Formats: sequence, C-alpha cells, structure tokens
Amino acid sequence: MTQPSTKTKFRRGFKKWTDDKVIEIREQLGLKSFSPLCAYELCKFLKVPIYTPKEVNGLLDNHIKALTDDSSTSSWSAVTIRIGVCEHLIIHNPTHSPARQQSNIMHELGHIICGHTLSTSNDCPCFAGGLRDIDGEKESEAEWFDACMQLPRPALIHCLRKGMSSY
Repeated sequence: MTQPSTKTKFRRGFKKWTDDKVIEIREQLGLKSFSPLCAYELCKFLKVPIYTPKEVNGLLDNHIKALTDDSSTSSWSAVTIRIGVCEHLIIHNPTHSPARQQSNIMHELGHIICGHTLSTSNDCPCFAGGLRDIDGEKESEAEWFDACMQLPRPALIHCLRKGMSSY
C-alpha cells in the first residue's frame, strides 16, 4: 500500500519569491536563467566561506575522523554557522558524492538567502541548543530553494522545449 504524500505548505508568496530570486542571482552572475550554477561559485559570489572539517582550525583529530569516516558520513551533510549579524560560513561533508555536495551547499545557501535563523531559544553563534533543533518549515523552504537554485523553472521549460528526457 502506498503512503499518503504529505504536501508541504509554504508561506504565501514563497514559491514566486524563490523563482524570482534564483533568476535575479543568475542575472547578477551574468548567467542565463537556464545556465548551470555551481554551489562553490555561488558561495564565492555571496562571500560565504566554505570549509570541510579538516579545514576547521582547532577541530580535534578524533572529531575530524568521526565527521569524515565512511561509517558515519551519512549522518550529516552540511551546517551553516552565523559568525556575525549577517555573515555566515558553511562546513560541509566532503565524503558525499560531488552531486550531493552541490545539493548540500545549495541547501545551506537557501537558509542564508531566505534569512533563516535558529529559534530564539537557540539563536546564538555557537548553537548552544544543539544542531538538531530543526524547524520543519525552514528546512522545507531551504529544500525548495535548493532545488529551484539548481534547476529553476526556466531551465525546466528550456529542457521541455528541447525535448530532453528526464532519464
């Protein structure tokens, strides 16, 4: 028996805002609305530093090993850390496939571009409340933004017009 799908409800106007925002960003980068966009290039453009656990100064070797060991790599993808009023950095899991890393980073950029913050009880630079206090609505928005950033509506239309297959 098939599971009923749970349809995410977004705040009014969010999808339209996302469609417009991803095109605006592409225009700022001098790209066509259907051009591919590399997450690392977008990080450079937005001045969002991106690191792997090995590049984080002061991180103990056993912590680096735990974060990059093959047996535990599926347990985390990426994290955004606010380092100022409007500055952020991203630490991502380098053991994921290149395509997954693109998605992970775009997802984190989605949080930044959408202006997401932690809930007030956990809103501090060090995330004292824990990294797993996830707001479902914010996660859904970041996920939607990530997908639109990687494949915006004009790209989908372009592919349809060219008769490209989904396979």
